[in-house]
Amino acid sequence: MSYPYIFSATFDNGANGEWDSEADTGSLLDFPHFTTLATLSGHPTPYRGAYVMRITPGDTNDHTVTEGDINIGDGSTGWVRFALYVSPNFAATSNDIFNLFEFQQTGGTVEACLSAQITASTDVVDLGIADGTESSAFQATGISKGVWHVIELMLTVSTSDAGVFDMYLDGHRVANLTSLDHAAAVGTGVLGTQNTLTTTSTGYLLFDAFAFDNLRVGVVDRFATNRLVTSAVAENIFVGPGRVDNVKILDGGTGDVEIELFDADVYHASLEPVWRGRTIVASTDVDAADVPVRFHRGCYVRVVGGTLPGVMVRIGRASNYSEGTMKSYVSRRSASLITP
Repeated sequence: MSYPYIFSATFDNGANGEWDSEADTGSLLDFPHFTTLATLSGHPTPYRGAYVMRITPGDTNDHTVTEGDINIGDGSTGWVRFALYVSPNFAATSNDIFNLFEFQQTGGTVEACLSAQITASTDVVDLGIADGTESSAFQATGISKGVWHVIELMLTVSTSDAGVFDMYLDGHRVANLTSLDHAAAVGTGVLGTQNTLTTTSTGYLLFDAFAFDNLRVGVVDRFATNRLVTSAVAENIFVGPGRVDNVKILDGGTGDVEIELFDADVYHASLEPVWRGRTIVASTDVDAADVPVRFHRGCYVRVVGGTLPGVMVRIGRASNYSEGTMKSYVSRRSASLITP
């Protein structure tokens, strides 16, 4: 297992910058702030942080982000995890099956996929996996709408009929395919909607907290009070007033590691930090002394420098650290504060 993952994405920069590329002909994919989510049906909040990836289906184009660090060699195993939210009003006027995630060869050939099926007569959404381009077998019962679900996919690649593909829903295995024969190793992962019909045009899908590794990533605590952050892209650990009680800088390699904390609930590249700490001796953790630090708008964390950098942040208090309190905060927050 890499430190902490081979690849991960929080979407907390409000864009696709963590991914290699984006396909969005028709402009149905975006990265809304939590204040925008509050105006939607169901009034969702991000699974974590301040931003998510959103897709509002309505055409037949692909609306995806693609990453080339999702590599699984022949005889090797990889794990993908992400949070998925299906809006309460998600509906279609014709039955539709479309992919939400694809394991592809480097050249683009699909080796395995996660598909969604919506039945027009009931608007029930089911999930299924397939060794190939589209699933034809789905859950016996649909997934609930209007709540976050954590999806895990485990794929063992094999060119000699020994492949395995599992799907986990909220920590429980719900699908298992065995004796799979793959044409080649996996070199790309694609997240988003592909091959939708134009009749799937009501509602939206949200994606958050994506990670890939060679060991099981697992379901993370949505509102953990101890947070490990390793991203050079600032990650929001809570919004609204709160307090960070401790900051431990983790230095597992060469070069100085610098940590920056920002008092903000909107990402902007030119934000000025309100707290900064750094390591002095390589491979030596630093437990900061000048804490706690209080925040008014929220806390963004950014990690800079080093080969295996990170920071463990202990949240002492966050007034909006639950689904309900975050929704309450959004209702009170002035729209004039959306931009820094």
